Formats: sequence, structure tokens, C-alpha cells
Amino acid sequence: MKAQRNFKSLLLISILLTSFASYAQLSEQANKKNQLYFELGGNGIIYSLNYERLLTESLTLRAGIGITPGMIFVEGTFIHIPLTVSYLIGGARSKFETGLGAVYLSGSDIKVFGLQAGELSAVALTGIIGYRYTSRGGFVLRVLFTPFYNSSAESKFFLSGGISFGFML
Repeated sequence: MKAQRNFKSLLLISILLTSFASYAQLSEQANKKNQLYFELGGNGIIYSLNYERLLTESLTLRAGIGITPGMIFVEGTFIHIPLTVSYLIGGARSKFETGLGAVYLSGSDIKVFGLQAGELSAVALTGIIGYRYTSRGGFVLRVLFTPFYNSSAESKFFLSGGISFGFML
């Protein structure tokens, strides 16, 4: 009888401790408001490393930087800095993402097909429409459509997409 009472007490204590540990993990994940991720394509044009802050459960602010040492037939160094604000709609793990922002582009010592083209400095407006998944462990995956608009460019609209992956901090 006493052994059975001790077993029940031990079982009750184990259940309570497990519940508290699970609650602590959930609340720790909910307290993570920062994200760090790598983006291929998207608002960072070729690639970018990004920091994002969740201002609320559904509003984010993001800044990134990408440095590209030349492209296919273009030589030079390009810097691109995306700054965006996104609104998230959905559950805890899967969300629809929509947003707006701007990308600063700068290039130096640019040569196109070997001909000197000079310097480049421009700001393009950009949008975000996509899907965001966040795992229980804090892994973040985003798949996005990211159009660009630049009134001074020859082709004012540029359609783009991207994928990013990273983690919550």
C-alpha cells in the first residue's frame, strides 16, 4: 500500500515537472523576437544576409546586406541593402507574408562586356508576397515573390523571387 502511494506521488511529480519543462520551452520560443537568415534571390537581388525583428506577432522589420563581386558578363563589386516591413497572417508555424520596402544598390569599377561603365547608385522599391514556415526548434524557411520597381531604370519593373532559411535568436 505504501509502495503504491509512493509510486503515485513519484508519477505525479514526474508529470508536473514534464509539464513545466514543456511550458518553459514553449514560452522560450514565444519570447524569441529576432531572426537571422540567408536569402538567395529575393529582395537581396543575388543573395543577402538578413536580420529581422518581430515588432509584434504579425509585424516584422528587416535589414540585410549582400556583396556581389561581379555577375555573368558584368565585372565590378555590387552592394545591395534591403530594408523591408512585413505583415504576417496565419498560425504559429505557417504564415502568409506580405510586405514593402526599398533596396539600395551600389556598384563600383563596373565593366559590361569589358567596357568601362562607371559607378552605379540607385534605390528600388520592392514588395514581398510569400510563405513563411517556422519550426518548433526555431528554423525559419521563406519562399517569396519579390517584384522591384525603379522609375529611373530602362525596364521599370523587374520580377523576382527568392528563398531564405535561417533561425530564431
